[in-house]
Amino acid sequence: MATPRYRPEQFVDSGWDSGTPERKARFVNSLLRFIADDFPRERFTRPLYLGLSTHGYFGFIAHYDIHGFYEEQLATPARRERFLSDLARDCQKDAHLDRPDLWSDVKEVLASRLMPQQEPARSPRRLAPSTSFGARSAAARSDAPTLF
Repeated sequence: MATPRYRPEQFVDSGWDSGTPERKARFVNSLLRFIADDFPRERFTRPLYLGLSTHGYFGFIAHYDIHGFYEEQLATPARRERFLSDLARDCQKDAHLDRPDLWSDVKEVLASRLMPQQEPARSPRRLAPSTSFGARSAAARSDAPTLF
């Protein structure tokens, strides 16, 4: 799986040492490579762990050490799937906030990379207008079953 490379100028400085554009770009690039390479334990580095557990405010439990975090979140395919689902949901939720201190720019990038392609939205069906009694008339509904 080819992963794009993100540059520091694509990110906003958070105002903290942990949120410089350079660190954000390194984090995004290393996380996407780590995921693309199927979560190799030996490449779960301290900067990647810190980005997920504290610096990036992703909501994951931060009291694990690096090994406990990997074991709890990434050690099995089921845990990886849950982790990616939780990460994608959290990123999508916070991406629109425009808060560099909460890494919303990083979350916007990750949400776009981690969310499965959505099927085109179907247009909602129009319902027939209600009658004076509140029920929709069977003649107005094209999907109404024939009763006799």
